[in-house]
Amino acid sequence: MQRYQSRNRWVCNAAVGLSLSAAVIHAWVMPEHFQEWWGYGTFFLLAALAQGLYGIALLKLRIQSRRWLFSVGIAGNIVIIVLYVVTRTYGIPLFGPHAGDVEPVGVVDLVSKLVEVLLVLTLATLWWTARTVPTRKAFSVRPS
Repeated sequence: MQRYQSRNRWVCNAAVGLSLSAAVIHAWVMPEHFQEWWGYGTFFLLAALAQGLYGIALLKLRIQSRRWLFSVGIAGNIVIIVLYVVTRTYGIPLFGPHAGDVEPVGVVDLVSKLVEVLLVLTLATLWWTARTVPTRKAFSVRPS
């Protein structure tokens, strides 16, 4: 049991670090997106805030029975990853002065997506292990 908790604590700390890293990257590129259009900048601001606050929530709440929290993180980061793929293949959807324009792929973009994919995989691991947490029985009854 101790070994299991230690491993999950390490995985949870990795998820915290990945989420905070993604938040820092989005905050770093936010000013240039605000220069393009306020809507793009706002998206990056919200992404940075969400990923930062999510990392803090993971740190504070830890892993005991937090499958809902892992699910939220998985879904939110998958949405960001899918939006990135769409903007790099089909173009920026619907809004802003660059709607329909295909964005170029950059190094910072790829680092951000790598961090988010790793975060999703880490959260999926936590989600799965929270589902299969070994439990200790308060007492055991042996048949006679």
